[in-house]
Amino acid sequence: MAKFDKVIPSGQEGKIHMVIEGKRVHDRFNKSATIRSNDPEHPVMTISMAGNITPYVSIVPKSRVYLQGKYGEKVEKKLTVKSNEDDLEFKITKIESNIDDKITYDYAPTAENGTWEISIYKNPRLPTLSTYGNLTVYTNSEKAPTKTVQVQVITKGAITVEPKAVNFGTIKFGSDGEPGKTVTKNVVVIKTTGDFSIKDLQFSTDKFVGEIESVQPGRRYNIKVTFSPPVKKQPRQTHVGEMTILTDDPREPELKVRLVARSM
Repeated sequence: MAKFDKVIPSGQEGKIHMVIEGKRVHDRFNKSATIRSNDPEHPVMTISMAGNITPYVSIVPKSRVYLQGKYGEKVEKKLTVKSNEDDLEFKITKIESNIDDKITYDYAPTAENGTWEISIYKNPRLPTLSTYGNLTVYTNSEKAPTKTVQVQVITKGAITVEPKAVNFGTIKFGSDGEPGKTVTKNVVVIKTTGDFSIKDLQFSTDKFVGEIESVQPGRRYNIKVTFSPPVKKQPRQTHVGEMTILTDDPREPELKVRLVARSM
């Protein structure tokens, strides 16, 4: 936001008043303003402002937490919450979350006056998923009564699929009644702990088919995915599909693979 003298008499000075709104800026900032005038020698000028915003309440290392682990694995992250108001006997009064079924948490003061520690734990019994939520921290600071921590929870499965997206590249589609060139790519499916088997494959379009090859029964499988291009109706065509791998693993019954093919 800027205020300025629009008309400056010859030989006189004018003022430009720039304001940085602290609520919209976090940590270090570098802002600039472009000045356009009728001065023939300097029709365009730029002025800059740089600095660092110190919040009333800071969260270290940051207000975003990633809790990632396998099923049954214990995952914990710790945050340090501190007030930068010298005249406040800082306290966390309570914490709430909109994903209480996926995380647990507790908080307590540290040995350093005015500093608190928050511990966040992932529910180890979560199925394979990736989800987001918020942790709201309530404090006794009138200037910062609440702080929000973004939380991402990821449970990785024991089954690995590589690649998770198959790009068949740019290939020759059919034309003039002639079939196009089929292309086959390989997908590897591995389970690191315990046995499993692939029961079936499902495709979102009939342009893709797959063949399962057991490399190490119960542990490793190769899937040969073949794309059969249709007759090209447009100069450029893209076929996007999805392969669903059905397994007998109760925690990972379905695995998804994205499929993409483009015409020459």
